[in-house]
This record gives sequence, structure tokens and C-alpha cells, in this order.
Amino acid sequence: MNKLTVILPAAGKGQRLNLPYPKEILRINETKALIDNSFELFDGKNRNDVEFVIIINEEKTEIIKYLSKYKHKFNISFTFQNPDEFEYTGAIKSAKHLFGDDNIVLLPDTLLTLPSRIDLFQEVKIKLNENKFTFLFKQEDEEKMLSTKGSLALDNELRVIDYEDKPTKNLSRFHGYWCGFAFKKEVFDASISFMEQSTLKIQKPTKKINQTSIFNSKVITVEDFKDLGTWREIGKILSDQSSND
Repeated sequence: MNKLTVILPAAGKGQRLNLPYPKEILRINETKALIDNSFELFDGKNRNDVEFVIIINEEKTEIIKYLSKYKHKFNISFTFQNPDEFEYTGAIKSAKHLFGDDNIVLLPDTLLTLPSRIDLFQEVKIKLNENKFTFLFKQEDEEKMLSTKGSLALDNELRVIDYEDKPTKNLSRFHGYWCGFAFKKEVFDASISFMEQSTLKIQKPTKKINQTSIFNSKVITVEDFKDLGTWREIGKILSDQSSND
């Protein structure tokens, strides 16, 4: 079975929190930082199954030192975001030379929880063999939340029929948002081009969803997803952690 390449875009500025270090290595307890969540999703795997690619900028080299603790378990590559590329889509495109045949993008400054029965590695492999693309999907009907995310409309069989990044109109047509996505390398260009034109709000988009493997792809539903973009959200997580200790 082919390896799975886990792509972690970590080149954002993180200006909302104004931390003196990368947000991705913000501690949420004594032993765990945010970025560790992405590694823990593959706890039962090793370098023969999974390898990691981290996209950083010149201000985030501390991430390299922090992740050295995984060097005995996984192969980890680091690359800089191309300064001519923008947003998270540009970060991911900057790592294309390091893609494998099967790839998954996770957001290393968030907390993702899967249903207990789900083996993410196996589930991604199944979905990519079916349709070459899949989103990790969080159900959501609150329009305020949908307006801040990459929102997805699904049919009755949980297949993607529409997508828009941070929609402002007709939000009731969406059923939730993505919190990660996986793809075969061969469908990356068309898929990221479609997503990027929505992220960058291109006025005259040239790519339609039905021209990509995103269309009719079946999602992997997650249990919970927390985007820790403000101190209020971080405080709640830290409080929850203290209650559980």
C-alpha cells in the first residue's frame, strides 16, 4: 500500500494572537502543543506508512526544532511557502514537489477529533480509491460559522455537490464545512485551482466544481473541530483540559 503524505500548512502569520512563537506550537497541556494533534491522528503508524511535509515561513523555524521529537518515528520534510503564492492554497501548492501519490492536508493550528471507530489512514485510502478526493467534514448549520469556513453542500449520500469559501449569500444551502482534505496527486491541480479561485474571490472563475474530482466525492465526517484563532477559544480549551486533568 502506498504511503500517505500528510501536508501541514504552517506559513500563516498568526497575527490575531500576537504570540512570540508559532501558534502551531502553542501548548494546550504540559506535553502537547496544537501541532501534535495532527501527528496523533496517525499514532499507530510509522515512517513506512506516513510521512509529513510542513510548509513554513522564515519566522517559524522553531517548528523544526519542536518536531524533532518525531524524528525516530516519521520522515518529516520542511519547505518554505513561495512568496508569489497566497493564502493556504498557495502554501499547499508550494509543497507540490514533495507530494506522494496519496496526500492529506490537515490544519496544524486546530484540534480535530474523529469518531472512535475511524482509522483516518484506512478511511482516506478507501475514499481516494473511490473518487481520488475527499473532504474531512464537520456538520454545521449556523450561518455565522459557515461564513468563516470553506462551506460544503452535500446530497443525501454525503457527496459534495457545491463548495464556497467564506460564503456571504444563500448560506442555507450548505450543510457544514471542511477541516481537512485528501487527494490523489493526479487530481491536485484541478482541485486546488477550483478551491483557490473561491478563496481569492476571483470575479470570473474559470474552473467549475463538476470539472474536478471534488464533485460527487464522499466526505469523511469528523466528530469535532476547533479552530483556535482567538484567546477566548484558546482559554476555553485550556479550561477544558484543566477540568479533565
